[in-house]
Amino acid sequence: MGGAVPALVNQIAIMLSIMGIGCMLFRMKIIDRAGAKQMADVVIYLACPAITLRTLMVDFDPGRLFDAGFCMALMTVVTLVSIPLTRLFFKPGEGVARYGAIFANSGFIGVPIVQGVFGEGYVFYLSIGTSVLNFFIWTYGVWLVSGDRDQMSLSRVVRNPNLISIVVGLACFVFSVHPPRLLDDVLAALGDVNTGLVMLVLGCYLAQSDLRAIVASKKAYLVCLLRLAVIPSVSIAIMSLFPMIPVDVRLTMLIATGAPVASFAAILSEKFGGNYKFGVGLVTLSTLLSLVAMPVQLTIASAVFSL
Repeated sequence: MGGAVPALVNQIAIMLSIMGIGCMLFRMKIIDRAGAKQMADVVIYLACPAITLRTLMVDFDPGRLFDAGFCMALMTVVTLVSIPLTRLFFKPGEGVARYGAIFANSGFIGVPIVQGVFGEGYVFYLSIGTSVLNFFIWTYGVWLVSGDRDQMSLSRVVRNPNLISIVVGLACFVFSVHPPRLLDDVLAALGDVNTGLVMLVLGCYLAQSDLRAIVASKKAYLVCLLRLAVIPSVSIAIMSLFPMIPVDVRLTMLIATGAPVASFAAILSEKFGGNYKFGVGLVTLSTLLSLVAMPVQLTIASAVFSL
């Protein structure tokens, strides 16, 4: 636990460097907006599911299953608390802002950070814990950014590759099914591209954002305050009540609940007619602020969990 904060700082420094390269490539027109979207799709629909499937294809362990169930319950409770909390701060028409405050970049940024800080084995807990977000994102989340209840779709939840990989992976976990060597190598190779692509995409978002406008936006800072301080504090308070859960598992879930604004704030806004530029700005600003906020979160949680 003592090395978690330095490891997080080092991982963030690596990711920030790649993010800067992505920004530079976009400004040099080597990557365009369409290319950035395609890279994001590769992460969402291929790299992340590959990591999830590989981490779940291990020997069955009732203890790990219990801890994973806690992670799912925690993510559900934190999300359900966040929904009414954001109503106190934002008007009904400010759906993108509410989406940004509620939904963290748990997979997009959480996976590479957890891999770098705790190791690939802890992606097991992150993947299962954040699986419940698929339901919320493609139903309530889509309604927030679009303002249209008809856009909500359970079929998108069922067809989501991330959820499919979790269901298949859990079945493999329960029956202790291990992948053949070739499949394991393929999944590992696909997972290895995750961190680089994630940060290149965020670098492209940074290049597209109007930093002057977003830095001057009080609403953007309010979103970041809720996303990076208030909601993680709620998560820490809840997890402190469960000392029987291993500390590193709880810190993994803090990374999941305390990550910056989900990239889907921009992606879904563009897809469903929301305020795309504001969504991009939220992702960019919160990601930059998270470079300071997430080490602070981890430091506070480490102290609380040690009591």
